[in-house]
Amino acid sequence: MFISDEVLRIVHLVAHYQSIATAAEQLNKVPSALSYTIKKLEESLGVELFERKGRNIGLTPSGEYFIQHSKPILNDIDSLCRNTTLIHTGVEQELTVAFNNIVPKNIISEFISEFEKTFDFTQLTVNTEVYNGCWDAIYHNRADVVVGAPHSVPSSDGIISEHVGYMDWDFVVGPQHSLATHIHPLENRELRQYTAVCIRDTATNFIPLYAWHLEGQKAVFVPDLEIAISLIKRNTAIGYLPHHLARPLLNNGRLIKKSMLEHKHATQLFVAAKTDGLGEAGRWCLEYWLRPDIKFRLNG
Repeated sequence: MFISDEVLRIVHLVAHYQSIATAAEQLNKVPSALSYTIKKLEESLGVELFERKGRNIGLTPSGEYFIQHSKPILNDIDSLCRNTTLIHTGVEQELTVAFNNIVPKNIISEFISEFEKTFDFTQLTVNTEVYNGCWDAIYHNRADVVVGAPHSVPSSDGIISEHVGYMDWDFVVGPQHSLATHIHPLENRELRQYTAVCIRDTATNFIPLYAWHLEGQKAVFVPDLEIAISLIKRNTAIGYLPHHLARPLLNNGRLIKKSMLEHKHATQLFVAAKTDGLGEAGRWCLEYWLRPDIKFRLNG
């Protein structure tokens, strides 16, 4: 029995979105084409991979096994194609760089501009990850290079990494928040009554973490720092922000910095890359983010 990599990718995409229509939209195909592909595969295997769950579809136990054991095959195919091209040219045809969401956006734009000037024929994709999602991306093939991965390297197996500095944090509230006028260092027991704003960790294979969330405290989870800042300014929630984002808002009085009895430590940041298939463009990325002037600005 022959199963093409295209069929595998369709099955994985449908499983990810739990929707044939959404997967079809991502592939620029009509849903009926994907339904037919899945039906033919199920007939060939003699098992059902999916089952209907209301308006969505979910994996059967056989489908879960298929997804789990076909993922390494897809990864091997991608590595084969990538490394074959790399051996011929020495330069990656495609490169995906993932950035921690706390990395200043202006230096990401500058990096992209410099990359485009240097590599005319490499397709660059830039993604954003949150917290452990940074490490998840590099270890589970969502990225070739990650910038600003936090805390410590989970494992050096197949990964090269370099420490690039620390990111400082400020605990902030809105100017009209009831905590704004408190002059003493705030304690956790008095903070638990207020809603914390959290950016949801993008990790799917690692334990998700959050910048700040007390046990027993209500939290609102949002997709990015822009919304988090808006909620804090509206006095809807409280929380920590990277110092480089909080600084201008503190200076113009739109946010108030508060002293904490147990203040959040600075986050250690790393740049990392997969050793397998690392070509000229990937090595250039590592060298770029290790430049002293770039490291200084990376830390806000």
